[in-house]
Amino acid sequence: MKSYKMKRLARLVLAGTALAASCLTAAPVTFAADAAAAAAAPEAGLHVDQVGYLTGHEKKAVVKDSGETAFSIVDAATGATVYEGKLSAAKLDALSGERLRQADFSALRKAGTYRLKVGAQTSYPFAIGDNVYAKPAVYAWRSYTLARSNTPIDDPVTGLRLAGGHPQDKAAEVYFTDALNKKGDKLDATGGWYDAGDYGKYMTTAAIASAQLLMAYEEEPGHFRAGQLVFPKGVKAEKGLPDALSEVKFELDWMQKLQRKDGSTFHKVAGMQWPGFDKSPDTDTQPRFVFGNCSSSSAMYGASLAIGARVYAPFDARYARQLRKNAERVWSYLEQHPEPLYRTDEGQESGSGPYNKATDLEERIWLAAEMFRTTGDKKYEAYLKKVSDRFTQKPGFYTWDNCLALGQYAYLSAAGADPLLTGQVRRAFLGYADELLAKTEKDPFGCALSAEEYTWASTKNALTEGSLLLMANRIAPKPAYVEGALSQLHYLFGRNSLDKCFMTGVGSNMPLHPHNRIHESTGAYVPGLVVGGPNHVSGGDPDQTKYLESGKIPIAKSYLDVLMSWSTNEYAIDYIAPAAYLLSYFAEPAAFTADTLK
Repeated sequence: MKSYKMKRLARLVLAGTALAASCLTAAPVTFAADAAAAAAAPEAGLHVDQVGYLTGHEKKAVVKDSGETAFSIVDAATGATVYEGKLSAAKLDALSGERLRQADFSALRKAGTYRLKVGAQTSYPFAIGDNVYAKPAVYAWRSYTLARSNTPIDDPVTGLRLAGGHPQDKAAEVYFTDALNKKGDKLDATGGWYDAGDYGKYMTTAAIASAQLLMAYEEEPGHFRAGQLVFPKGVKAEKGLPDALSEVKFELDWMQKLQRKDGSTFHKVAGMQWPGFDKSPDTDTQPRFVFGNCSSSSAMYGASLAIGARVYAPFDARYARQLRKNAERVWSYLEQHPEPLYRTDEGQESGSGPYNKATDLEERIWLAAEMFRTTGDKKYEAYLKKVSDRFTQKPGFYTWDNCLALGQYAYLSAAGADPLLTGQVRRAFLGYADELLAKTEKDPFGCALSAEEYTWASTKNALTEGSLLLMANRIAPKPAYVEGALSQLHYLFGRNSLDKCFMTGVGSNMPLHPHNRIHESTGAYVPGLVVGGPNHVSGGDPDQTKYLESGKIPIAKSYLDVLMSWSTNEYAIDYIAPAAYLLSYFAEPAAFTADTLK
């Protein structure tokens, strides 16, 4: 479980900020004393994707058994019945603790806005159409724009106004002394996205988030264009680039500032204290420091640059060469330093999360595979053969501390790969995809999560599993892979036992109190943030722990929409990335304006 406890110990100090936070938010904040009541709000028991369903794909809802055996789909405006059907037999779902039935209305293909009706109950409204996910897709990508550090923002969509957060990043202090730096050295660490509900900037999540966004573009370039993200005042689009690539470049440019002379990277930029919830990015004036050195995050950085070298080449050959050169520098460093490294200095986790990993093999594999795909140089394939025992194993869903699946996918997508090694990797990768598909088809909600995967960032876990199904479809096309991937978006947007959209600003029942200092300090509500979701690991945060101890809480319902439940209701840039990846496949560009995005 270590990968989902990455910030827990370092962030226990946050519990002490709850009282101060309660007077700073524009909306009421619920804490541990009434968290159980907040989570136990009445449910209709009609679970639909509150955004909608694509015309040519499966359309299923989930119904809590009430004895009814039939359902209808009614026009949301007129109440007129447009479709009737029979519910499936009721089955007990162990994860939600409920007996559930399914309503399948895949045959309904007429565009419109509808509700599911069972007996006297009706569901939240939902749309059917060819492009129902266009707005959530823009929200997801725009959330990165609104998380830019050191950037003046005046956003007409959300009302967010910032003078430009953390100007002190211009002279951030190196926190340690080694052969390359002395403690107190100044470094320009401006740029990049704030990681999550705090104001830290971490190489680990920056790399894996950027990589997934670049992959989204690489695989569906026709789904992106200039002007698509309706950039706010203060944010300048890069000339000649689609908005999506302009946004990712902002992060890549920051990451490159943290690359050291020997090819490795610093690990993170943050302050020594967690800011209070009254502190916006432009009022958090504490000194900022550059911490740590970590071989796994350096490898991930190199992998993201290798992808960028391919993606930016048609637009800016010089920039693409720079990315490739810096990725090669990482590889050279890792060749000269075969032992994994995670440097930690006393006090460095007092105001930021560790993202600690003591090994780095999976990240080296990912880097080697991306470099082989980008350059065709057989030396990278030779390394993959050298570590083939690990490289050819069945992967899990990829996370910041296990990138094996990304390495396998990159290799399977490369030209000129060794047929024997390709066959071994293909069997492992597609075997895992088939397991995910089987879980999705067995689960009444179509969610790929098994019980042990309801950890910190469970929403991200499900979305990542959906992303892997899309990747499998590119390796071995199968309509069921696409439907399984889409099913994880249905889970994200409310087809779950809580009827909860786990993305801010989307659907009828969205998170209202995400663990986010920008929200709390400014009063602005940023859409497109993916929150962690149900987390059944006791000890995640004080509110969540007390809620789990209040009774026998079903695994799939162990979520609190309260400010201080950072283990279930915080967002992070790497939580949003697989949502953006999936949405970028299923959504076409649409002509939004600031007014239509409000």
